[in-house]
Amino acid sequence: MAKIGFLLTLGPYQFENWETACNIANAALDKGHEVKMFLYLDGVYNPIKLQTFPDTNTVPKDHFEELVKKGATIVACGICVNARGLEKGKDYIEGVTVGGLPDFAEMVSEVDSLITL
Repeated sequence: MAKIGFLLTLGPYQFENWETACNIANAALDKGHEVKMFLYLDGVYNPIKLQTFPDTNTVPKDHFEELVKKGATIVACGICVNARGLEKGKDYIEGVTVGGLPDFAEMVSEVDSLITL
């Protein structure tokens, strides 16, 4: 099976990039592929565990939780996290780690395809 990487640079509620990334990643996991995702710039806002939105039943963090449960590796850029006051990712859902650009470089070297959104 293939290893598929994702670079997600936009946060929730700006565009639907997070949803597109989650849908593709979810489908890939269902087919047995390995999924690795790096959250960069405002992409680090997606897996915050205390998200709420009044008019929807599911929020972005719910989709990211599902990916983690299915075995996806999700790493957020530490510089981006700290620059946005997210305090080393302590408010992230379980399974999302904080790393750095060396982690992204390693991911790029390992995956068969990289999708950037």
